Amino acid sequence: MNQRIDNILTLTKNNLALIFVAILTGIIVSLVAQFFIISAKAMFRIIFYSDKLALNINFFNINLNITPFFACILASILVCLLIKFFKIQRWHGPADTIYAAHQIQGNLDIKTGFLSTIASFVSISGGASVGIYGPLVHFGGTLGAFLRRIKFVPNIPHDIIIGSGVAAAISAGFGSPLAGIIFAHEVVLRHYSLKAITSVALCSVVASFTADKIGLVGPPFNFLEKSFDMTSALPGLVLVGIISAIIAFLFMKSIFLSSKIAQKSNIKSYYLPLIPGAICGLVGIFLPEALGLGINTILNTIINPTNFMFLLILLFFKLFLTSSCIGFGLFGGVFSPALFLGTMTGAIIYNIPGIGLDISLLSVFAVAGMASVASSVIGAPISAIILVLELTGSYEYAIAAILPISFCSLITYLIFGSSFFDAQLKNRGINMGDGRQSILMNQTKLLNYTDVSFTKFNKETTINEAINKFKKHKTTEGYMIDSNKKYLGKVRLIDLLGNEKDTIFKYRQKNHLILEMDSNILETLKSMTEFVGESIPVINHQNNTIHGIISENDILKAYIDISEAIKSIEK
Repeated sequence: MNQRIDNILTLTKNNLALIFVAILTGIIVSLVAQFFIISAKAMFRIIFYSDKLALNINFFNINLNITPFFACILASILVCLLIKFFKIQRWHGPADTIYAAHQIQGNLDIKTGFLSTIASFVSISGGASVGIYGPLVHFGGTLGAFLRRIKFVPNIPHDIIIGSGVAAAISAGFGSPLAGIIFAHEVVLRHYSLKAITSVALCSVVASFTADKIGLVGPPFNFLEKSFDMTSALPGLVLVGIISAIIAFLFMKSIFLSSKIAQKSNIKSYYLPLIPGAICGLVGIFLPEALGLGINTILNTIINPTNFMFLLILLFFKLFLTSSCIGFGLFGGVFSPALFLGTMTGAIIYNIPGIGLDISLLSVFAVAGMASVASSVIGAPISAIILVLELTGSYEYAIAAILPISFCSLITYLIFGSSFFDAQLKNRGINMGDGRQSILMNQTKLLNYTDVSFTKFNKETTINEAINKFKKHKTTEGYMIDSNKKYLGKVRLIDLLGNEKDTIFKYRQKNHLILEMDSNILETLKSMTEFVGESIPVINHQNNTIHGIISENDILKAYIDISEAIKSIEK
């Protein structure tokens, strides 16, 4: 009875702690998101559009402001200093957040996570062609992971609080609490459970409420809805979905290509950001619309008809600049650039003769393209639909976006994969497509289930002595070791019968399955597919000593434990 009461009290304490941390996370993430977005926009506006800071030169009778060049260079120098001073091997982002939520311990590198957010803020403020929402998502997850590590905080599930922080970032950044909730479940947690929904929903709503009460930053893409005819829009929407898939594919591929070029350049990592900084600075002199978050450019494109060639130029330079920045370490997110590219794609399709017959279709195509490219890049088609609904407040726009989002997501899944984040993890040898079970099995060490008690023999043991020992221990397999625990071989009872006059060394197995002590359960399962026997030796290959043995029953127990752990997480 007392044990039951203790369990109820512990469960209550943990759940109350989860709710408290979720609320606290929502408030902090919302405040940080507001500060970052306001500051980044303000600095970008001052640098690129302020007459007081303008450094004008005459270039072939054209008056050009070269301030953006120096701003981009300064930002890239600051990022270089962060890399060098803090010895950053790579920046962390949403891919790390997703992986952390699927690990046993849910560990996130707190220092690198926070530094990555700062680096993205510096990059965007200086005019780099990157996004801020991805870094804020990682900040939200990192903050959740940090708060649960505090000593006085009771034990709370790491995946839920990480997902809650992610939901808060989307909710505060876009002013869309529903999209934040769906995004956290669809992209990060990858399951819908009653246990998670309370914390995630609470954190998302608190973040949205805090942002709304502060009132400094509203939903970034507010515009007046225009009524349109769905029938006349259908051909264009289909084309938007197909072309958006191609743009999303080129965008993701170009980032990986840029990263590969940077790695093969043999330039020290803390110098690499100077390259995209200089490129962005030069482009910014002539085409400032292609730099920064691009929110104003997106809004203008959605609302006002724009020259076809200008749209193509913006599309090309945004794709090139963002790929260069992220690939060469001028860190930032991919979400905002994906929204930008999608908007340009939809507007371009509107300009195709015979497609945009009605001015009302411009905003429909632009919004649909924006949602389509973004949904494929981040791997969140449902979140993208909800985001359209919350940002536009239009049910019709959300319905219209479903068709191109579906086409775009299907095509990119077939030719590229689930998302940019999953592709990043796959490059590190982590296949999210295998599911949570595969990841946990890969992280569960064989040593946790190794039996250190087994039947041992030395080289001089006679067969009669071995048979008696087998009878005593009720086993049919044993292992020969020397005085230093060096592994000499495996002996089976069936091989000894009828040869009682010899020593067992002559009858040891020469070709049998041996497991390395650093192996995990997934590797062990794969290696045991054709195994027949009682047990397998677990060896330290560095010094050839035997640590213990493992049986099929032990592996089955490990599999059941992992299945129960997943059931507990996802119920």
